[in-house]
Amino acid sequence: MNIDDLKSDWRNAGHESLSEKELAAMTRVRNHPALRKLRIKFMTEMVALTALLLLFYDGFDGAQKPLAVNAMLILSIALYITNNALGYLHIQNPMVSGNLREALARQVHSLRRMAAFSLVSSVVYAAALLRFLTYQTVFTQRKYIILSALIITFILLFAYSWISWQRKIAHFRQLEADF
Repeated sequence: MNIDDLKSDWRNAGHESLSEKELAAMTRVRNHPALRKLRIKFMTEMVALTALLLLFYDGFDGAQKPLAVNAMLILSIALYITNNALGYLHIQNPMVSGNLREALARQVHSLRRMAAFSLVSSVVYAAALLRFLTYQTVFTQRKYIILSALIITFILLFAYSWISWQRKIAHFRQLEADF
């Protein structure tokens, strides 16, 4: 392609008209690629946690564990899924107002709250899962090593989640400061 072809393409770019309906569909928040990734992540987590709930009673000897331990696991998974669903709905339907700076400030505040709830629900779920898996377990050196690896993995996942939330919050703080 030579420079004249490039110039010609540049002059002709953007001349095709789109209907109002097509423009509205392109600019909807729901069509954003980041939301699509979140939706895939959310659905994957929901399927995995639902499978865990279906298998825990027979596959992980839930029948031999007390009702309180089983209920704690079920409630923690329900809390985790509910928190993710509410967060997704909040991100999908952002608060819109006339003043962009105020909207960004509210978004920062809401992201902080979502981060706190998300991290708390993750900690509750991890604690309930560890409690369920280790209830009445006779620990040997090998089992202590496995438990330590699980705890370290959970800590690393919490740290990654915290850093991810801080990046999102910092991004919106920067947008707010730029105004």
